Amino acid sequence: MNTAKQAKAMDQDALAELSVRLKKTGKGDMSLNEVMGLAELMTASLQPLLRRIDTTLQRELRGILTRISSLREEISKVQADDIYSNRIPEMGRELSAVVNATENATNDIMEAAETMMNADRADPEKFARVVDTQVMAIFEACSFQDITGQRVTKVVQTVEVIEGRIDVLCQMLEINDISSNSDARTPAEKKRNARLQHGPAHAGEGNNQADIDAMF
Repeated sequence: MNTAKQAKAMDQDALAELSVRLKKTGKGDMSLNEVMGLAELMTASLQPLLRRIDTTLQRELRGILTRISSLREEISKVQADDIYSNRIPEMGRELSAVVNATENATNDIMEAAETMMNADRADPEKFARVVDTQVMAIFEACSFQDITGQRVTKVVQTVEVIEGRIDVLCQMLEINDISSNSDARTPAEKKRNARLQHGPAHAGEGNNQADIDAMF
């Protein structure tokens, strides 16, 4: 008979003896010796159960500690500090540079167009020189799109890196059910989106300018 079976048999024997003792003394007062004997039997009967509970708890705690250690190691690979300290601020700088470059180019183009419109047409040669100069200024201003395109590409690549790391984190945490219908926006974001719901649309979305012109 192995150890587990022996412990189970001893447990059953102790419970049987305890039951017999309780039946014999259940109708009258129990002496101190009988109380002590019953207490010993109850303690003996509970020891195998307590040992099993202790073993189970140790096994579960070891599993939890192993899982926590594994998660700490994997989370360190996500490099949250790099995302917070480097990548997100860099995206902000790149997007700010795109906005500034676009604004400056727009101002330069509008100034050049205004200069051409206000040029004196009485002297054709002088007017032609003004037009040539301002057209070159417009071409130079339009070169901003190359640099801004590179900046936007960097931002998109950074977003993809962050998205990939978040996906890895979700896999580690076994977050498999990410509902696309969940709305995690803050009240401020919802308010801004409500104001912009009739704003610029992407290609193929919103109202077509030709349809609007036809309506008028």
